[in-house]
Order: sequence, then structure tokens, then C-alpha cells
Amino acid sequence: MVGSRRRFVMKSTTEDAVNRISAYFFGTVFIFIITYYVVLHVGNTDYERHSVWALQLSFRNLPHFMQNYAAYPLWHIATNIFYKVLGFKLLDAAATTTALFNCFAYWCVIWAWDFFVKSSFSSCLKSLWVCCLLLVGPLYAPWFSEYYYLGQGSGNVWHNPTNIAVKGFSILCFVLIIRLLESDKTVKDEKREYFFLCFLNLCSVFAKPSFLQGIIPGLGLYFIISIIMDRGKREKIIKYFFITGTFVPAVLLLAYQLFFSFFADTAIHSGGGFGIGFGRVLGNWSPNLFISFLLAFSFPLYILALDFRNLIKKIHIQVALCYEFCAWGESALLYESGKREMDGNWLWGSYLSMFIVWMLLLFEYFNILSNDKFSTAKRKLCYYGGSILLFIHLVSGIFYWYNITHSNGIA
Repeated sequence: MVGSRRRFVMKSTTEDAVNRISAYFFGTVFIFIITYYVVLHVGNTDYERHSVWALQLSFRNLPHFMQNYAAYPLWHIATNIFYKVLGFKLLDAAATTTALFNCFAYWCVIWAWDFFVKSSFSSCLKSLWVCCLLLVGPLYAPWFSEYYYLGQGSGNVWHNPTNIAVKGFSILCFVLIIRLLESDKTVKDEKREYFFLCFLNLCSVFAKPSFLQGIIPGLGLYFIISIIMDRGKREKIIKYFFITGTFVPAVLLLAYQLFFSFFADTAIHSGGGFGIGFGRVLGNWSPNLFISFLLAFSFPLYILALDFRNLIKKIHIQVALCYEFCAWGESALLYESGKREMDGNWLWGSYLSMFIVWMLLLFEYFNILSNDKFSTAKRKLCYYGGSILLFIHLVSGIFYWYNITHSNGIA
């Protein structure tokens, strides 16, 4: 009898593992295919330009490459390997690199799901919803603005290869920061986690500095508010100090990147510095920044408002809101002076923060639906209102993907 029960448990465990692997495999394949297809068909010069830059790269001339072509060469290194070492055609190499980075983001969301969501969820549904999360976009309102993603912003931008490359690292860094903030252990007991976060921060800025440009001021804002609210508890200050320390190597690399990207006379694409002007860049694509913000965040804002009193107490929501506030503020206030003013490069950081906010509030959506502690009325409001908004965001995101693969794209 005991043997039969043991065999049943082993069989059940094996079936669960097979189902989980199958679900995640098909999810990975789906993300790879739709990303690969975009790169082959998108009517945009970003992939062409970065691919041409990748051809100039070798490990011997890496400093020269970072000073004159791209100061964040991770995507270019991978593309160069596929092209020169594995013999891919250049466009196929760019498409493969981008697709693999998006698959990496898919797996990072899976890991984040297991960290933040405590309730049981089947692997198939989890894989499905992660794929949906990587497709959602801002609500499409052509009567408001002819510019779709530039005006509203999107956590899933298909036009920029390096922003796709950094997305997975931004998810990992954010989750690990929250893990350290929520932990009751001392810094000494978690020194490996701090070293790992330092490494991930460095990887993220090597892929693109967009994550650091938003999370550093966002974390700083969170630390200041937390210290004031807790009246400067020594244990928290020490933890905040060491988390800040994990950013030091990445910030040094970021300073190097900023200098050669915008200020050095030798840089091919030198921008000439920065300026401040609210809506100076975003205002070219959006007639009203507040309405654009609502179009981009309708679903997350609805879930946040539905359970605000509980959600605002959670550390990951607090950090995410501070992160989003600073990243969006940068996109609205800052511009590059000189010939690159209209490139909108300060927007990329806000797109990453938007994805983090979307990811966390999607998790909270499922938490409300599956938790009996919430009232029936609140769960119904979450189910009907949240589901309708989520569906419209998903349809808008699919529309965005379809248009850029079947035309010259939509801005």
C-alpha cells in the first residue's frame, strides 16, 4: 500500500514537471517567433543601424566601439557572434539575438511570478498570461493622437533592440532589490545576494542604461521616504547603504557611457548635453500628457485604486511607484540638446518602469481574484472591470504588433 502511494506521488510529480516544462517551452517558442518576425518585418531603422554597428565590433576594439558606436554593446556582441562565428545572415543574427533576449525576459517574469504570487497557478495559465503581459500595450485612441506608443509609452516596445535586451535584467534587478528589502536577515548573511545584485546591475547597464536612469532616483526617493517614516532606523539605513553600494560599479560604467554618448567630441552620435523643459519632447507626440498616462496605465491604475489601502503597504508596490514616478518624470522633463533632441532617448527608462508596474499589478489582479479574504463585491469589480481593461490593452498591443509587421509601423 505504501509502495503504491509512493509510485502515485512520483508519477504525479513527474507529470507536473512534464506539464510545466511543456508549458514554458511553448511560451518560449511563441515569444521567440513573434519577436523574430517583428525584426524581419518592422519598418524601422534601429535594427539596421545597430546591426551595422555590430559589424564594427571586435573584442580588441571594444573601448573604441563603446566610444564611437554604442556605449552599451551587449546586444551588438551577441549579434556579432551569431553573424561572424555562427555564420547567420546579418538580419537573421539581429532577429535571433533580439528574440533570445525577449525569451530571457519571459523567463524572468516566470521567476518573478513565483516570487510575488503565493497562490497556486497552473503552468499553462501562467505561461499564457506571461505571454499576454509581453504583448499588452496602451489603449489605442486614434482620435486622441496619431502617435501610438511614443505618445503614451509602452512596456513592450518592438522597435528598439537594446531596450528589449535590458528588459530581463531590469526584472531580475528589481525582484532582487525587493527580496533584500523584505528580508529580515543581516547584510552579512546575504552578502552573496548583494554581490549578485551588483553583477546584475552591471549587466543591465552593459545592455542599456535605461534601467539605471530610472531605478536610481526611484530607489533614492523610496529610501528618503522610508527613513523619514521609520525615523531613521539604524538597521534599515545600513541595508539601504549596502543596496546603494551595489550600484557603484554600474554607475561608473554609466558615467563612461554618458560622456562618450553625449559630450565627447569624438563620439559619432554625440548629442551635446541635456536640457529641462516639461513636455518639450513628449508634447510632440501627445496633446495631453495626463490623458496619455491614463491610456498607458488604465489597467494597473484600476487595480491599484481597487485595493489601494492594502497595496500601498507592500514594499514592492511602494518601490515600483517611486520608480515609475521618477522614470516618467525624466521622460517628461528631460531632453537632449542639439541634433538628437527629438530622438526621445529619455523615454526608454519610463518604458521599463512601465513594464515593472504592469507586471506587479497583474500579479495583484490574480491575487485579488484568488484570495477569499477580499469581499465578493471587490472580487467582482476586479474580475469584470479589470478583465475588460486587460482585454482592451491586450487587443491594443496585438494591434500595435500587427501594424508594425504589416506596414511601415505606427509611432
